[in-house]
Amino acid sequence: MLVWGEVLSALDAAGQCVLVSIIKVAGSSPREAGARMVVRPDMSFRGTIGGGRLEYDVLHEAVSLMKNGGPAFQTRSYALGPDLGQCCGGRVEIAFEQFDLNYRGRAQDFSTQEGVGIFSTTANTCSSGPLERHVLPPAMDDPNSAEIVLNQGKLTERFGEDRPHLYLFGAGHVGKALVLAMAPLGFKITWIDERREIFPKYVPSNIRCIHLNEPQVIVKNLEPGNYVIVMTHDHKRDHAIVDAAVRRTDLAFIGLIGSATKRARTLKRFKDSGISEAHSKQLVCPVGITEIKSKKPSDIAISIAAQLLVVKEEQASNAQGGYRFAS
Repeated sequence: MLVWGEVLSALDAAGQCVLVSIIKVAGSSPREAGARMVVRPDMSFRGTIGGGRLEYDVLHEAVSLMKNGGPAFQTRSYALGPDLGQCCGGRVEIAFEQFDLNYRGRAQDFSTQEGVGIFSTTANTCSSGPLERHVLPPAMDDPNSAEIVLNQGKLTERFGEDRPHLYLFGAGHVGKALVLAMAPLGFKITWIDERREIFPKYVPSNIRCIHLNEPQVIVKNLEPGNYVIVMTHDHKRDHAIVDAAVRRTDLAFIGLIGSATKRARTLKRFKDSGISEAHSKQLVCPVGITEIKSKKPSDIAISIAAQLLVVKEEQASNAQGGYRFAS
């Protein structure tokens, strides 16, 4: 969630809001530190801190603060077992931060920065009144730091989203289902098809549609770490795209919709054209998790989305020094 965009939207719509943030977790909890909600006076909200009784009580507390006043910033600790009757058994510390229209200009500035990329801020929570956030210069901003840390009155936060970029080739039935399934999952999506008229009139905000007669030409210019999914209406076009993709070694994922037979034929064509086995092994075909057998477009889309989430989390773990169990 782009936090400041939601704060700005809430201020424009309602004149005030509360930013709810999990700042510390001990034991089991439904969400991690850094999970947030933006709550409006009518109890509508965006984001989630995990649902259940915890979120229910926090929503009411946020609305009560807007109605009755109180400190601009405060924290409260919740024991998920004794206090709330939830079975997680952990404890979370929640920050409540109130905003009104006096903060709109600052929220606009932060919202603009979120649109550009990730940035971090620090603030002193011991002072009275709204927090005065200071943006850290890039040299002091650790991209591997925690989303939010409160230590001896100093609040350090990271905002914005580092979204992986998926290039989806093909706007047929499965392509349409896939963009809807992927819309809330934290990816940027470039959707490519030579048939301009086949794209829906409206698409989610994280999706850009491109009309391109020879879509394979875009592959050589992709950024390292991009994802590629191929599902056009033309097998020759599919092959041209994946051929261009597997000749690279720096893409995060190369997926091709199809069957085991299509995979075998594609790999043979790779071999005939001089592509090494090591490069060919990058291709995932059929694409999607194998446990889902359904051929319905919506089910295939969910299968592919789940597979991409697994890849995304594995890469995030590896980037942070994590490891995978052997399979």
